[in-house]
Amino acid sequence: MIISSRQNPPKMALRRTPTTSSFGPTPLSKYGLQATFLDSPLPSPGLPSILPRHGKKPASRWKRKIVRLLIWIAGLLAILRLALPALRRKSSIATNHPSPDAKSYEIVAADVLPDKPVPIMVTDERGRQKWTVSIPSTVGFPLSPSEYYDICAQCDEISRHVANMKSRRSVNHGYYHKDQNFIDVADAEKHGLLPEQASEQKHHSSGRIVGFEDSHLGDRSSTSENNNQANVCERSLTYVMQTEDAGLGRTLMGLWMSYGLARKEGRAFFVDDTNWAYGRYTTYFKPPPKPNCLPPPPTHRVPCPHQARHLVVSTATAPWTFGDSFVDYFQDSRKAGIARQKPIFDLLRAGYEALFNLADDDASYLSKRVGELEASTRKKGGIQVGVHVRRGDLHPLEFQYERSYIPLEKYADAARRFIESTLNSHPDEHTKVDVVMSSKVVLASDDPEVYDAAELRNAEKAQQRISLASKSAIDAVVASLGQAKKPMEENVGWEGGFFKDIFWSLGAPPSTPAAGSPLPSRRKPTPHPRSEQIARTSDFHFHPTEQALKLRELIGRAYLLDLAVLGHADRIVCGVSSITCRLLAVMMGWDRALLGSGWQNVDGSWNWSGSLS
Repeated sequence: MIISSRQNPPKMALRRTPTTSSFGPTPLSKYGLQATFLDSPLPSPGLPSILPRHGKKPASRWKRKIVRLLIWIAGLLAILRLALPALRRKSSIATNHPSPDAKSYEIVAADVLPDKPVPIMVTDERGRQKWTVSIPSTVGFPLSPSEYYDICAQCDEISRHVANMKSRRSVNHGYYHKDQNFIDVADAEKHGLLPEQASEQKHHSSGRIVGFEDSHLGDRSSTSENNNQANVCERSLTYVMQTEDAGLGRTLMGLWMSYGLARKEGRAFFVDDTNWAYGRYTTYFKPPPKPNCLPPPPTHRVPCPHQARHLVVSTATAPWTFGDSFVDYFQDSRKAGIARQKPIFDLLRAGYEALFNLADDDASYLSKRVGELEASTRKKGGIQVGVHVRRGDLHPLEFQYERSYIPLEKYADAARRFIESTLNSHPDEHTKVDVVMSSKVVLASDDPEVYDAAELRNAEKAQQRISLASKSAIDAVVASLGQAKKPMEENVGWEGGFFKDIFWSLGAPPSTPAAGSPLPSRRKPTPHPRSEQIARTSDFHFHPTEQALKLRELIGRAYLLDLAVLGHADRIVCGVSSITCRLLAVMMGWDRALLGSGWQNVDGSWNWSGSLS
């Protein structure tokens, strides 16, 4: 059956499997329903016989009628047992069932698998209704973010529908509830409910798993097929770097959280950077720890439900993988306040420790820069106060600043209080002077103009290897190079901070669409609630020009270097509305950042949170 919106193309399907019920009831033989009874002639109306009767008395007529009735009832029950599954399917054809988004989905019978990735209903050999996720091998891997979002939303719908068909109430049983009606893709293939597609995958994209680029993951038809299949991971989690965001913060947080979750659940962890807007994962980081098994076939990797053996996670699936049920399960209900978040913090910390290893060149610069700051501050008795200022297209949570930005005075005052609090442990006045003189405010911001602001004039840039420049600075450099005749409006700077529209337009001539902007996907998925917003920027494969990709790489490396340097500071001042601010707390560690109050939020009264929103 196909489940689809009345306004939209088909989205979910129910497949009939070749069982007895699929072909209708088997005709019963006439010999199976007939029974021959030989009635003795009626007794003579004469005198009773004087001879004694031998043997058993013939059965009376009423007993024969009961036997005949029982045989007919047994036959009728057999026919009903064979016909009931077909009647159930017939009754479900063209039935409507509402969804949380107030749309109506119509269930339509079909015997052919859809050519799009969707959840489907199947009937097993015993006539029981189950559901699974069908991902044709022809679509390749990974899917677009909105397709992953749609699959998860539809999984919720089809799970409720199958439960309702069995007269069971669909109840949210928590993060690790196992839907007894779900059958994993591998099991569905094993039982013939889905076709085995592994042999076809060598002709289509199986993604770019970091560290497995030369493993020919899609080819399972070679002479070493048995060995490859034996080495495929039993359970896995693949984090897809492609996202609707232009920034790096949410992607990085999802990456760390996914690693921590995979390790806790005993899953092998993989990273796919096929369609990542910033290019290759290894441009920025060393490869992640390599499991001792191979990634599963692309058709086995699904975004939902969470009980699936091979899970795909991205920022698009965050509402399901890291949503309310995740928080309810992992936060410590026995604690109060920020202490409740400790288990979630630990998942992120595990990801940070395992994955945040910068590539060789940037790692060398980081080590040198950290050593310089160490020699000029801590070795002289001072401290480092890291300050992160996020502007651009992100606005504060605090009501009075939600349409503008947090004043820089608040950052400067918080940094000053940190330095003053250190003086209390030094009673000697001469030592206090040394502490103040050797302490530094280390500043990082997406807005180049913040570095020249009077409020933070004494701050030192976190790193100077790669810097974002304002348009005025670019114009000055161009003029100094004797290119003043070049139209200055063609120069693009970062006044005001990081804006996604500027990011997507990098490397594009001003008279044409951005060369690095999203291009149409190989498929145009049907939008689901909220997925229309995702589709505006992420239903695409990113094919930027070489120039645009180089610019994106510089932006990404600059952000990561800023993050890495600030992560070594003794204290941190930032706004919690920025995911980068929350990442810095993870980099500092639970004891220093939260228990030791070394992490200071200046955006309202909110505290640290592990939410990806």
